Amino acid sequence: MGTLLKWEMKQTFSSKSFWIIGGAIVTLPALMLFAALSFASEFTGYDAFLEGLNNYNAFVIFLIGVFAGIHVTGAFEGRKIQSAVMAGNSRFNILLAKFISYSTAVALYSVVSMIITTTISFAMGGVTGLDGSFARMIIARAAVFTVVEIAYAATCFFASMFIRHQGGAIGLNTGLMLMSNVGAQILLNFDWAEKFVRLTPAGQSMFIIADMSNSNIAMALVTSVVAIAAVIALSYVKFRREELK
Repeated sequence: MGTLLKWEMKQTFSSKSFWIIGGAIVTLPALMLFAALSFASEFTGYDAFLEGLNNYNAFVIFLIGVFAGIHVTGAFEGRKIQSAVMAGNSRFNILLAKFISYSTAVALYSVVSMIITTTISFAMGGVTGLDGSFARMIIARAAVFTVVEIAYAATCFFASMFIRHQGGAIGLNTGLMLMSNVGAQILLNFDWAEKFVRLTPAGQSMFIIADMSNSNIAMALVTSVVAIAAVIALSYVKFRREELK
């Protein structure tokens, strides 16, 4: 497993898709935030920080499906998965290594983006507007937000297991991310639906920006862990039965 994971990590971080898509996901939210702060002087540093998280989540919705399609479906098209199976690796280890490398990429995108946008926020808006400690409102929120984004992006990993054409996988992933986000926003117009939306990574990608109560932190983490475990389990069930060609 260790050798397989090292190989998978090397393949991921040396790929053009990792750097190009990552560059877009990291750079575009920062540029949007910089533009907003340049024309909206009423933003406090804390307001700008939250705006940066919103901007990042918006670009994840549009771009992470592209990365998942290349990372997962592209590996099938390029026969990298088939080669790993023929080399004697178990399908579960192959899947787990692929998911860990994917999740690591998502986590790196999130952390780097938040470091940049947080720096912009407090450099231009000052360390102002905080309604709690810096450790809780900024650092803890960033950590939980990263876990939620990994769980949200895991939707695309699972969906990519069903499509064997890279373009189709990218289209499906983007559609799923958009529909889940729009669906969550529509449901939030109904009071009875809020508790259900909170149970989804799509919902928590919005809630954790606004709600750092202990109960919501716990819910966001539990929801994310359950979603990640479900994606790994269901992806393995699909992969185990897959006839590799």
